[in-house]
Amino acid sequence: MPFIQEKDKQALKDRFRKDLKQDVKLRLFTQRAFGLIIPGRECAGCEDAQKLMQELAELSPKLKLEIVDFYSQAQAVKEAGVERIPALVISSGSATNVKFYGLPLGLEFAALLETIFTVSRSVSPLSMETRKKLKQVKEPVHIQVFVTPT
Repeated sequence: MPFIQEKDKQALKDRFRKDLKQDVKLRLFTQRAFGLIIPGRECAGCEDAQKLMQELAELSPKLKLEIVDFYSQAQAVKEAGVERIPALVISSGSATNVKFYGLPLGLEFAALLETIFTVSRSVSPLSMETRKKLKQVKEPVHIQVFVTPT
């Protein structure tokens, strides 16, 4: 069963055609399914995350999906700063600072879509006042946002 319903696919295609300004690279860090589960390497959401991202990428030629195996492509994992799977790194041009961990369904899917549109525009939606204040930050900052289904 598809994650994106047929009735929603056309609406998403139209929105992507209208609102995606640049190509957006979706790098999904996952594990390859071999039919064999190695203890300690289980990934309950990996298969579904891959199916969802493939469905999404099929809706626009501007969405470029790359599947990265977490265990066999260690250098790519290290360069992206990915710590667990499934993980999605979203980039356009040189901006690669947005990561989603887990399976983005429900309200998280809407947040994922808005992130894709924002990244494709290469313009921050933050107010000028907020941008000015952020320029005053001189040390690296690691921001994490946690979401639960409830």
